[in-house]
Amino acid sequence: MINIKVISYSYKTFEKNSGLHGTIKDFFHREKVYVSALKKVNLNIKDGEVVGLIGPNGAGKTTLVKVLTGILSPTNGQVVIDGIFPDSHDKKMLANIGVLFGQKSQLSWDLPPIDTLNMLGSIYNIDVNDFDARLSELSNMLNAKDILRTPTRNLSLGQRVKCDLICSLIHNPKYLFLDEPTLGLDLVTQESIYNFLRKLNQVNGTTIIITSHNMRDIEAVTKRLLILAKGKIIFDGSIKSLPVNVNEYKKFCVRLYDGKKEQIEENISADNLSKTLKSIDPKQIISISREGVSVEELILKIYKNQEF
Repeated sequence: MINIKVISYSYKTFEKNSGLHGTIKDFFHREKVYVSALKKVNLNIKDGEVVGLIGPNGAGKTTLVKVLTGILSPTNGQVVIDGIFPDSHDKKMLANIGVLFGQKSQLSWDLPPIDTLNMLGSIYNIDVNDFDARLSELSNMLNAKDILRTPTRNLSLGQRVKCDLICSLIHNPKYLFLDEPTLGLDLVTQESIYNFLRKLNQVNGTTIIITSHNMRDIEAVTKRLLILAKGKIIFDGSIKSLPVNVNEYKKFCVRLYDGKKEQIEENISADNLSKTLKSIDPKQIISISREGVSVEELILKIYKNQEF
């Protein structure tokens, strides 16, 4: 179980003055600025939960993940995972967590993923038979068996993410932290990742915490949603219990030719789509795509409807 008690995290940075005069001034005296990335966050996550964490840029999502995994120590408050403080770097705790940062791969660029996996097997002191069985299970679930011996530099982004997932799970951790796991992936690869994570949770009971800018990630995998804004949790519950109806803000983008054969684009609400399409000659339609509410729009609407 993850228990977070009133944690805050602040970091120090410096203001930079512009121009040559400002550079000379900064050389002798730099203005310190303290930024609060997390503010009195309270949170409990039970074993086996799948939790989505969303928020705009700078909300503190990645900072929270780094505190939970012991990369950063909270300025105030405490985090306890199964009775252990993450920033103590206790070996038992480290063996129970897996981490994937979407923009930072743990694979060696010039080596095949299997070499990184063999190294991780040694680091975690995994029995050879257990390692082989675990590798076979994960690679089959992700349909990645044929790419493990291909140099990382020759893999597509989606293939690298799959291999990174295997690296994060090869030691069978109890907790899996994913930071933007589907960033830049096509829809087919995203869906395969979703299926894998759902099965992982159902079969192994793995506790999964996902941070994302993509509401589709949250809707597809998680049962509990946390919204972080300006370092504070402003919502904690299921998507169905949001104070705004996400479906109301889903729109369809219709691209079509007008009477002059020029391309135009219209955003139509789901309620009006059928009526609008009946009034348009099918030959005019180029494409129809669905667009959901962005994270920023969602949080803005919650702020307008609730006081935090």
